[in-house]
Amino acid sequence: MLRLQDVTLMRGVRVLYSHATLLATPGERIGLVGNNGCGKSSLIAAILGEAPIESGDIVAPEASHIGHVAQDIDAVDAVAIDWVLEGHAPLMAARAELASASDDMALAHAHATLAELNEGAIVAQAKIILNGLGFSEPDTTKRVKDFSGGWRNRLALARALMCPAELLLLDEPTNHLDMDSVIWLEAWLKRQQATTIIISHDREFLDRCVTTIWSIEDETIRRYSGNYTAFEAMRIERLRQQDAAAKAYERESAHLQSFIDRFRYKATKARQAQSRIKMLERLQSVEPVRATREWRFEFLKPERLPEHLVDAEGVQLGYDEKVVLRGVKFSIRAGERIGVLGVNGAGKSTLIKGICEMLQAQAGSFHRGQGLMIGYFAQHQLDQLRQDETPLMHLRRKAPEEREQVLRDFLGKFKFSGDMATSPVGPFSGGEKARLALALLAWDKPNLLVLDEPTNHLDMQTREALTMALSAFDGSVLLVSHDRHLLGATTERLWLVHDGMVGEFDGDLDDYAKIVLETRKATLAEKPKTAEAAPSINKKEARQQAAQERQRIAALKKPLQKELTKVEKAMDPMSTELKALDEKLADENFYNGEPEEVAATLKRRGELAAELEELEMRWLEISEELAAIE
Repeated sequence: MLRLQDVTLMRGVRVLYSHATLLATPGERIGLVGNNGCGKSSLIAAILGEAPIESGDIVAPEASHIGHVAQDIDAVDAVAIDWVLEGHAPLMAARAELASASDDMALAHAHATLAELNEGAIVAQAKIILNGLGFSEPDTTKRVKDFSGGWRNRLALARALMCPAELLLLDEPTNHLDMDSVIWLEAWLKRQQATTIIISHDREFLDRCVTTIWSIEDETIRRYSGNYTAFEAMRIERLRQQDAAAKAYERESAHLQSFIDRFRYKATKARQAQSRIKMLERLQSVEPVRATREWRFEFLKPERLPEHLVDAEGVQLGYDEKVVLRGVKFSIRAGERIGVLGVNGAGKSTLIKGICEMLQAQAGSFHRGQGLMIGYFAQHQLDQLRQDETPLMHLRRKAPEEREQVLRDFLGKFKFSGDMATSPVGPFSGGEKARLALALLAWDKPNLLVLDEPTNHLDMQTREALTMALSAFDGSVLLVSHDRHLLGATTERLWLVHDGMVGEFDGDLDDYAKIVLETRKATLAEKPKTAEAAPSINKKEARQQAAQERQRIAALKKPLQKELTKVEKAMDPMSTELKALDEKLADENFYNGEPEEVAATLKRRGELAAELEELEMRWLEISEELAAIE
């Protein structure tokens, strides 16, 4: 369980939030949202005891029972799977006990502890997690230092998921993941039992994973029931009501102020004027907060819109002698919006580079239409920004003859106004640099936007602005992204890059998610096949092997049976309560009572039914797993 009691947290002299009181119940999955810089990561650090709070109290599980992703991963020499297993503290303690055992009793105790933990099942779980996050079997035996930064981040996530945690803290877990891994992570998070807090700017991921939102707003933290879409609707309604209240305040305030100005110095009206002054002061103390205007930008209308943009015929792409894609054939026409799917390493970026003339075809040919103007965005472009130059200097290089005010006005549309326009790029955040790269791209008025994971550093507000800009864009779009909300809102066709080929995907993103999960499940279910027949064994060996097999099956079944009992115990009182609620709601006279009670009963019935359905699904999953073991 996690409890925040009257917590105030500051950064320097700025209050991030004050008097925040919240409770996270066991198993609750919480999305922590708010604008960049509002204090989301600071709250995670405070829960971990790594950042001080000004006042209040945070009650959290012991550090060994909290799983979180390390921000900085050293290039250690450890083997990947061993490093990931270090996230399971009880297993590491048991192994350490075995290694230091100095007598038979200590040795026996260590072996008993490992047997109780079921070491084999823990190692198997580590392999499942690594596979889900995109690591192949050979990858598990590579050294951590041999992986790139993005893949080390995946290892850090795997290590956090290995923790037998009561509380799981995930700060942007989908960064550096492909869509297949994001889909797997969603399914994994729904099955695990820990209370979970997720910071993410991926609204689709939050919608599918969380049941509660904690929103940092107006220097406090508010709790909303439901997923991100439900939170957004409730918050908009609250702001709408605040806006109406603000207008009422303005009318009442103007009326009071008018009375005060007219009569405060007249003896006959002085007392009434003083009363109005006090009323105005009280009114000002509860003045509603107005909704901030949503930020929007646009991609400028292309100067030319040729019908034929890019055609590929029998194209083969690769590097030196290595072939990545073969037999590539497609056409991109004016106004088409295409999303590109496929796991990391399938060749999506290779395809993009070929289209953008950054990689020559090894065979076949590309045909590009006359007047084609490609606007290309990729993560490496952020590193190519000149760190000592300002946004204004970057744009000036593109338009040396343009008036400065025109350049400033354009940059202002991308939130680079005032001092921001003339500040060096070096200290900018990743999101600010990505926004500048988008601004520079938009200035060129491309008729084909080719975007390779444009949302990795963007906050929720900027992602939504990008979604709106792409939806209104007159040209064509080719988009690689693990953000399904962005893909679903801005693309009409899907390509799948798989097994060295590029083809049309006949389905939507939900269909793709089902295929990903079914493929992963089938892969894990496959058993290695031996090429040679097993040697014959005598009856004694057969009995020994049978006994070992029974022990192995019992060890595999034990944690599942334990969880099944736990699920059944949780279901019983919920079923009883649900039956009682249904009986109450079936009584027509009940609806003649207090409306608040009726509404609360209906709400509780809906929540309870959803919780019970989730438990029933888990009961079926466990039962199927037990049957498969048998």
